[in-house]
Formats: sequence, structure tokens, C-alpha cells
Amino acid sequence: MKFLCIFIALFLLNACSFENHKKSTKIGEVAAEISAKNLLGNEIKLNNDKNPLKVLVFFQNGCSSCLKELPYLDEFAQNYPDKISVYAINSANDIQTIQSLAKKFDFKKVKILKDDLKITQDRYAIFATPTTIIIKNGIIKDRILGETPWENLKSKLISLL
Repeated sequence: MKFLCIFIALFLLNACSFENHKKSTKIGEVAAEISAKNLLGNEIKLNNDKNPLKVLVFFQNGCSSCLKELPYLDEFAQNYPDKISVYAINSANDIQTIQSLAKKFDFKKVKILKDDLKITQDRYAIFATPTTIIIKNGIIKDRILGETPWENLKSKLISLL
């Protein structure tokens, strides 16, 4: 009986998790909240960010495509400080590696985050890096898997400003 109760509880939790996961990754759906911390260990929430346009870039050390688009996004965000926020989310590397990358690039507007438990990665069904999620007013507008030319990404962002 105890085994049956545990099995049913796990099944229900998994079903709820799957349903939330499915809703949070589709273009046109409400974006899931992130569960990540900045490099100081503070929890960051998208809902606390008042900018209407948010870009989530899932990256990792050693991914040259990931690291190539972040400086462009940093400069773009500096040009539109009250309209766009950029979050670089890392689920793969340890905090020391992420801090080293942050120091190397010295981003002014890109917020570097650590997704310790891979919750955000799971919510957004990230299976490869870079994956870029564009959110406008809480709704997922685009999902880009892999490297994309900066001019293409820039024109998408400008059209959403």
C-alpha cells in the first residue's frame, strides 16, 4: 500500500511537471519564471524586471557560438536600457567558471545567472546551447536554437521594441 501511494504521488507530480513544462516552451505562451541566481547568490525573477523585452540566452563555457552573441546583446541592451533585459543562464558549469567568464567579458547589461538545479533549463526544455528565448510582455515570441547571425537577431529584437 505504501508503495502504491508513493507511486501515485510521483505520477501526479510528474504529470503536473510535464504540463507546466509543455506550456512554458511554446511560442505564444506565457513564459515560465526562471529559477536562477546571479553571481552574488541572489535569486533573480523575470517578474521583478519591468522591461517589456527580455532575452534569455542559455550558454556554457566552451561554446563559442554562445559566447559570440553575448557581447552584441550587451551593446544592444546598453542602447535600449529601459526596453530590454538580457539574461545569460548557465546550467552546465560551476560558479567559478561562470565568474571567470563574467570577469573576462565584463558585461555592462547582460545579467549572468547560474541555474544550479537546472530548473530553468528544464522549464524551457533546453537541450543544446546556445538557445535564445525572446520574451515580450511575458509572452514567448521566439525560440532560437543554435547560432544565428547577429543581424538576424538584431532585426528581430528591433521589431519587438
